[in-house]
Amino acid sequence: MKLVYIVVATLAGSAAYAQTQPVPLPDELRTLIQQANANYPVLKQQDQLIRAGELRIDVARTALRPSVNLNGNYTYITPVPQVTFPVNGQEANLKLAPNNNLNGNVGIGQTIYDFGRTEAAVRQATDNVQVLRRTYELTQQTLGYQVASAYYGVGFLQKSLAVQDSVIKTASANVRLLSTRLQNGDALEYDVLTQAVRVKAATNRRIEIQNQLERQLALLTYLTGIPNPNVSQAVNQFNAGVAAAGVPAAGTSVQPFNLSGDVQGVLAGNKDVQLAQERLRAAETDILVTKRAGQPSIAFSGSAGFKNGYPLEVEKPRANMAAGINIVVPLYAGSRYSLQNQAAQLNLNASRYALETANAQLRQSIAQLNADIRSNQSRLQNLETQVLQARKALDIANARLRNGVITNVELQSAETGVEEAELGRLTFQYQLLLNQLELKRLLGESLQ
Repeated sequence: MKLVYIVVATLAGSAAYAQTQPVPLPDELRTLIQQANANYPVLKQQDQLIRAGELRIDVARTALRPSVNLNGNYTYITPVPQVTFPVNGQEANLKLAPNNNLNGNVGIGQTIYDFGRTEAAVRQATDNVQVLRRTYELTQQTLGYQVASAYYGVGFLQKSLAVQDSVIKTASANVRLLSTRLQNGDALEYDVLTQAVRVKAATNRRIEIQNQLERQLALLTYLTGIPNPNVSQAVNQFNAGVAAAGVPAAGTSVQPFNLSGDVQGVLAGNKDVQLAQERLRAAETDILVTKRAGQPSIAFSGSAGFKNGYPLEVEKPRANMAAGINIVVPLYAGSRYSLQNQAAQLNLNASRYALETANAQLRQSIAQLNADIRSNQSRLQNLETQVLQARKALDIANARLRNGVITNVELQSAETGVEEAELGRLTFQYQLLLNQLELKRLLGESLQ
């Protein structure tokens, strides 16, 4: 079962690899990535958030645009002030205010100057949209690499099934051969049973690999939204001489990244670092917004319409107009602006540390990836030799089996050696492929 665990561990680790600039891709993988970009719900959600953020920019700009309102008001009042005086020998009442108060007008308001508050709000909304866009780009990049990792995982497992089928075929042939020799009295029943157990064990390993293959296909379905994703060419990426994602199928020439040189370009291209930089800029803008929140504002207001209540004919509506300038100067707000500024400054400091963390994590990830690449290359080189030796040992064992001069244990050891060498080589080819994908992700490239 050790080989099954190798396969499972490899696939579990592959989920962490995901993102990269244009690189040679199989056409069907490129199609799968396009389908994922079109169907993945998280991308759709983030796209809607970006659109909402762009509308908030327009909303912020409206603070410097005029507002026009249609206003109407009716109020009944009783009693109302009135005076009595004689007219032609009779007393007459003169209302100083109407019982029915009517007021209808069109009002206009226009901010003349707000000392940069609107400008800061627009900038804040713009920075927030840029953060959303960077998040979208990061998600899209991650999605592309998840699709690529799952796709190559399918190819790896399909190739693993082919190796396992070869093991089952060889073990089954040995069962038949030993069964014939048992009938002829040249073998023991123990030998036949041992090889039969080997067939069952190999079959169980195949079932486990098939299960992992189905899980990878289910992952591709989830990522792409396609019930039956096309992966017919995936296994070809692990055939000799066929390149996958810029990595030769034989696992040669995957170069570690030189961290001793100038890495500023890498820091600038990495999507996680870019997102941290955008959040830092947004935090700087928040400082500006809080500083301008307590600034004065100057605005124009005016209205034109009809109302009653004018002396002598208080019930009669008359046309009227009003215009003025409003100046608001905040004097005291209970330390609100000071506290808001302190909170914004703390958020800015946190964003700076987050950017430092992203830079440090990128360097660490590349250094660790370099170590993995060198280790996997060395082990793959050793396994190439091991495969040749194991195959030669199996050929000798089969020849000795036909001649009846080998024990069942020796034959089983030779077959196991080939199986482990083949799957080991395939595993490290796959690991190097994933190393290359991860390196491209860290360098900020995209699979488009």
